[in-house]
Amino acid sequence: MSFLEKLRSNNEFPIIFIGSGITQRYFKNAPNWDDLLKTVWDECSFSKKYYARFNELKDEYGIDQFAIYTALADEIEHNYNSDFFDEKVILTDLSPEQAHKRGISPFKYRIAELFSNLEMKEGNDHELKLFQKMLQKARLIVTTNYDDFIEKQFDNKITVKVGNKGLFEQSNNINELYKIHGSIKDPNSIVISSKDYQGLERTSAIVNAKILSQLTKSPIIFIGYSLTDRNIRSLLEDLSNNLTTSVDQAASRIGVVNFTPGLKNINESIMNIKDVYYTQLSTDNYSEIYSSISEINQGITPSEIATFQSMFKQIIDTKGKSGELDKVLTSFVEINKLPEELKRKNLVVAFGDKRYIYKMPNYVDYVKSYFLSNDMPLDIAIKFISESQSNSTLPISKYLSQLLEIKDHTLLDRHRNTINLRLEKFSSLSSLNIKSPSRKNLPILKKMNFNNPKKAMSDNRVKIRDKFAYLGIHIDELEKETIFNMIKYILENEQDAIIKETDFRKLLMAYSLKYEKRFSKI
Repeated sequence: MSFLEKLRSNNEFPIIFIGSGITQRYFKNAPNWDDLLKTVWDECSFSKKYYARFNELKDEYGIDQFAIYTALADEIEHNYNSDFFDEKVILTDLSPEQAHKRGISPFKYRIAELFSNLEMKEGNDHELKLFQKMLQKARLIVTTNYDDFIEKQFDNKITVKVGNKGLFEQSNNINELYKIHGSIKDPNSIVISSKDYQGLERTSAIVNAKILSQLTKSPIIFIGYSLTDRNIRSLLEDLSNNLTTSVDQAASRIGVVNFTPGLKNINESIMNIKDVYYTQLSTDNYSEIYSSISEINQGITPSEIATFQSMFKQIIDTKGKSGELDKVLTSFVEINKLPEELKRKNLVVAFGDKRYIYKMPNYVDYVKSYFLSNDMPLDIAIKFISESQSNSTLPISKYLSQLLEIKDHTLLDRHRNTINLRLEKFSSLSSLNIKSPSRKNLPILKKMNFNNPKKAMSDNRVKIRDKFAYLGIHIDELEKETIFNMIKYILENEQDAIIKETDFRKLLMAYSLKYEKRFSKI
């Protein structure tokens, strides 16, 4: 069984290390260490050219490129900062006075600026979608990259811990991103000089200790690193002092993706550093790597686990102090309103081996989630769809798209027949059989300003169900935005009884059939 097959079989969320190779893979102008230092060197005052000074240091440090680069960084930081405060170099959005008062290193600010202006390469859309899916299955992510590419894959909805500060903060050790070499959002946190790396030595020990403590539950994947990278070697050396597993066990839990240009296969080989064995996966087929990791499925993602851990902590912190933890009750709909509701409600906290413990949503819960928030768990939505009568008007395309995208065959097969009956029943707008409004109301409806939902709903000249029927029948003639804004207003402001009106149900279904992907069967 291959490394990736074992990973899927064991079904454990991995710890993923992401290095600069990933930034360079997806961005046109992403510099390596050498390119970065030369760029900034050329912008400030030096009597020698960059390569001349590099070779002088090479005579001093030999083959130790790390020592050479950090020494160069020391010199560049000194000269660049001096030139900046002497106004020989200019930085956008940072003046000498601001840098002085806020204690910002102009050199590091310039590095942050360079990484903030990276341009994406074209033609990687499919691979990037798989990359994003893989990240969703990471127990935690550790990166030495400065840029914000990773957190953007989560729409910035991941706990980010930068440098030393993040490592000493309270942590759930799940759904967290450790940026151990700093971040462009805090230029002074960037690690690049010899002094910076000296301060990082203790940090590295803490990171490695965190990884070691998680290794029994989580395999480790390195992506975007050279096999000679100090971060890999440091971790593997620590592992060698603490790991007592066999060669096969170690190699099945530690994987290093070795970029091999043009190689479509994934060639696996057992390697070792300091008597620690790992699996090297040589390939240029990153899509296959990402896809395999994203197939790990525990029924709930690390981000969802982190969300519920946070909610439970809020409950405990809020109610525990007053000794009321035995009186707590919540539901799916209400749980997203924490912590405000906690002070006004009695709640119950339940822990178990099922994914969710709460009441099943009703129709109003479902359509509000469908059109407004999309925060209903997919398996709950699919279960609700399957258990609703197949002849009831219910928009389902959004959740079907998600279901087919994640390729959860168990969930799909379990509900396939009932969903297909519904798809067969509602295949077109004509299948809705929307009744026309009364003729006497048509002149009023034609002139009604549906672009102002509040005004349209408060117009008492026409019954509400006639308004819904008119919108449904004329959906081909009206603007998409007009229809959606009406739907949004009603779901946010009207009573449940109106939302459950037959003609409003048909309007929601008409909108789905008109503007969302149609399925004949799944």
